[in-house]
Amino acid sequence: MPALLSPLRIAIAAVVLALPAAYAVAVYAKPGGYRIDASSDPTFAPLPRRSASIADLREYRWQVQLATRADGNALPLLQADALDQIYLQFGPDRMSFSGGANDISMYYQVDGSRIASFVPTRSGLRKQGGGFVSTAVGTWSERPLAMDQLLSAHLAPPFEHWLEGSGTAQRLHLIGADGTHFILQTTDAAYGAKGERVDLEIAAGLKRCSTGCGPLNAPRPDCVSARKLRWANGGPQPASEWFTLPRHAFDGRRMQDNQHQVLETRHYPSLSGKQCSVGIYVVDYVSRYEDIARTHSDGLTTATAAP
Repeated sequence: MPALLSPLRIAIAAVVLALPAAYAVAVYAKPGGYRIDASSDPTFAPLPRRSASIADLREYRWQVQLATRADGNALPLLQADALDQIYLQFGPDRMSFSGGANDISMYYQVDGSRIASFVPTRSGLRKQGGGFVSTAVGTWSERPLAMDQLLSAHLAPPFEHWLEGSGTAQRLHLIGADGTHFILQTTDAAYGAKGERVDLEIAAGLKRCSTGCGPLNAPRPDCVSARKLRWANGGPQPASEWFTLPRHAFDGRRMQDNQHQVLETRHYPSLSGKQCSVGIYVVDYVSRYEDIARTHSDGLTTATAAP
């Protein structure tokens, strides 16, 4: 289970908070790929209902599919569409919503069918109360800020909660004290399997290749040079040699062309089972490499040119 804030996001937050608000918009690249049609609310086939343990909640990252007020009217700005999605992740102590300009989180505890907020004390005890707090990342883009404002207005703990179904196809229901009803699915649902977290460094520019299941196709300049990253000494370090990936292997947030960048991804193996397929890399977060707040090991950060 990844942390609520990955090393990449923590590093970027340090940079963004130190920059003018106008620059923060660059961090939030618009997502692409498969999304629910914004013209209609999603519909769901009924699934068996069951209670949710803390382990169930923490096992997956969740995505809001349907949000409705107590009167049954939808909150379309909080529902997945072609532009943005609201995510929820349960960590060891905090539950955190993201997808707008900021992370909105609270200390939580599960008591039967209720998720309540608490305030930690210096003695290690939990004091009843508290609520959601938000980071303070600025942006010139109105939409993510409007999402933050609307989400904050409709997060009212304690929440009644339950699950429907099982595995990657399961759905999580949250009903707040104000009657707002969120229906969430796992971020793995569209891919039918649980993804592996992989951070990738992407070199600037495209290269010719015939990677994938079409080796007889003429090489085309439609691939990128990539290598896996690990986080050590406060910064990214190589975890693999450079390798080639076709651009069609990426889904989710759009990469920036001709930029040296770092991607936080979920890798799904080939759904067809063919060994020649590289699978799908779903991009959850994009940053320019030079914008990452790095600490240097022995005065240097490891870097080599991509082939």
